[in-house]
Amino acid sequence: MQGGSSAPTTSDADDGFLASEHIAGLLERLRREPALRAWVLTAPTGALATLGVVLDDNELVQLLERIEALDERALPVTALDIMTPDPVTFRPETTVHEAAKTLAEHRISGAPVIDEGGSIVGIVSEYDLIARPGNTVREVMTREVVSVPDTATLDRVRAILVSQRLKRVPVVNAQGQLVGLISRADLVRELAYRWKCTRCGNLVRARRAPSGCPRCGASNSYEEAPPLPAVAACPTCGRPLDR
Repeated sequence: MQGGSSAPTTSDADDGFLASEHIAGLLERLRREPALRAWVLTAPTGALATLGVVLDDNELVQLLERIEALDERALPVTALDIMTPDPVTFRPETTVHEAAKTLAEHRISGAPVIDEGGSIVGIVSEYDLIARPGNTVREVMTREVVSVPDTATLDRVRAILVSQRLKRVPVVNAQGQLVGLISRADLVRELAYRWKCTRCGNLVRARRAPSGCPRCGASNSYEEAPPLPAVAACPTCGRPLDR
């Protein structure tokens, strides 16, 4: 039949799906929130349903491929890349009861305490809540807080967690305001995503080994990156660590 418009191809339909305002907005949010991205990739059907997104099998595959592509980037990785943005926080006037309830409900062992300007004034942990007497977070929190700038490399963050024996470290911007939190689990996930090209040594971060090297062009040349060297000294004072 002449004069009629042809039906859209599968490729056209796929492009339209990924370019839709709803999906584009979701991808942008996932780009800015690594923790949410990891959750969607781990349990896509349940996570997307919670986010109000219902897809057929073909659309789900397309979306997951696009999300995984967001995770691929060259090393080194900075604190901004691996942190959990917008973490749970407390104000100094928060009651101990409310703080305990929040930690229990979120299944976390501690959280930063911030003032009205978003600067860190302390950190409160499970230990603080059960070991120190007081009615408010201000009375029981730990005031000496170790933090890292959002430009800190993964190696520096790792060294601080190891040398200070910390479970988590707050991330601050150039103005000293809290922008995220990095836990030991975040670093373990990063180490699992490191790959090295056997031909040129290029290091990349991805959920799966890349099919080709962007630097030398070799195909199927990536293998698990070698373990990181041991943290032997404090990154701040250079003092050797006890073993």
